[in-house]
Amino acid sequence: MAKHVLNNSKEEFNFFLIGITCSLNQYEMVSLINNCLQIDLSLNSFIDLNLKKDKIFTFSLFTFLDEGLRIEYVFIPNLSNFESQKALNVINEKNLFNNQVIEEQARLLYELPKTDYLIMLKGEEVFNYRLKISEQLKKINAIIQLQNIEPNNLPSKRNLIF
Repeated sequence: MAKHVLNNSKEEFNFFLIGITCSLNQYEMVSLINNCLQIDLSLNSFIDLNLKKDKIFTFSLFTFLDEGLRIEYVFIPNLSNFESQKALNVINEKNLFNNQVIEEQARLLYELPKTDYLIMLKGEEVFNYRLKISEQLKKINAIIQLQNIEPNNLPSKRNLIF
């Protein structure tokens, strides 16, 4: 009798990832992307991730499903939102920040410090349209840099599973 072994050691990422560098806030960037690609990215939810020593960081998640092309767009900032209720409150330490609330942020992909936003493209037809989408995004003047990212090469790739 043959023995079958499930090999789950390597994660398979079935999406295309684009990194964006720009100085605009997330809402302005979403508006520009919507206009450029003729889509309707909208705030879908917030993703909470434990990224640093039991500290929870929240990331905005914008999504759009193009049913005609069968492509799902996911836009997420690489830098977490500030949230005062989840900030570290330093009370017992005797230092300059005694009794002060310290707000922190964390990067979703810490190895990409200059990447401000990520666009994840999912779906059956994504490989047929990814270059066309990238070319359209390059037309946005506010984008300083646009890069294709290979998720399998990222040390923090587990943060992309949501």
